[in-house]
Amino acid sequence: MKKIKNAVLVSILILTLGGCLSDDDSNFDAPRKFFEKHKIGASADYGIIKWNNPEDHVVTVHGFMDDLKACITISDAFNEDACKETDGEGCLNPFSCQPLNH
Repeated sequence: MKKIKNAVLVSILILTLGGCLSDDDSNFDAPRKFFEKHKIGASADYGIIKWNNPEDHVVTVHGFMDDLKACITISDAFNEDACKETDGEGCLNPFSCQPLNH
């Protein structure tokens, strides 16, 4: 009975890891791909991106009356917090808003 349990656990582990190793598109692209095709509300939707690297998509902003204004408010708060982490030295504002659709 113990051998069967171990075999089942090993099988589950292999199947789980196999899904992680697939060559399919990264899940990091999923929000960007969705919002390229689906605009939420009247204004364009925005992503807060760190260091202008699309792979570092931190937050998606949608559903506000003015998504850009909301995005800037949030990214400014993130940048202020990032600046505090360096005691105010070299505040480089790593977070920025980028449109996900039009």
